[in-house]
Amino acid sequence: MDFLPHLDKNAAYIWACYGLGLILIGGVVIGVVLKARAAKSALERMNVSDEDAS
Repeated sequence: MDFLPHLDKNAAYIWACYGLGLILIGGVVIGVVLKARAAKSALERMNVSDEDAS
């Protein structure tokens, strides 16, 4: 496997933590976006039902 660069243990650990951090941050961002979209949809449904009731 000459095509892979040789990393010492500290560098491999740092890159692994960096990758895991990016995955976790991405998951949080996606979760927040999905929650915001769900809240917006629920609010729109509540507004439509309020207009129908009056």
